[in-house]
Amino acid sequence: MKKTLLILATVVGLQAGEMAIDGYTGLTWQDNPAVVDNLVTYKKAYLYCQELTLGGHTDWRVPTITELLTLVSYNKYKPALIGGFNYVEDNFYWSSTSFKGDSTKNWGVDFRDGASEPNGISYDRRVRCVRTTNPPKQ
Repeated sequence: MKKTLLILATVVGLQAGEMAIDGYTGLTWQDNPAVVDNLVTYKKAYLYCQELTLGGHTDWRVPTITELLTLVSYNKYKPALIGGFNYVEDNFYWSSTSFKGDSTKNWGVDFRDGASEPNGISYDRRVRCVRTTNPPKQ
C-alpha cells in the first residue's frame, strides 16, 4: 500500500500545470485557481464541471468518491493530499456519488484529514473537476 501511494504521488507530481495528470489512475485533474476559489452547491459544481474548458478539453466532470479518494495522503494533514498539485485547499470537495437513502446528500472528501463523509447538496463546498485520460493501469 505504501508503495502504491508513493507511485501515485510521483506520477501526479511529474505532470503539473493547469491540470495534474495521474498516469497510474488514468485521470487528469483540474489544477488552477478555481479549485481553491470556487465555493458552490453540488448542482453548481456539476454545471461548472460540465461547462469547463481546460487544456482544450471539454469532457470534465465531478469525480466519483472512489476517484476523489485516490488523491488522499493519510500521511499528511492540512492538507491530506498527495503531492503534485499547485492549488491546494484543506477543505471539503464534492464527489458525484450520492448518499444512499438520502437524495439531499452527496459524498465528498475533507482534505484536512482525508475523511470521506456525506454533505447536504445545498451547502457551498469546493470542487476539483476530473476527466478520464486513459484507462487505469492493471
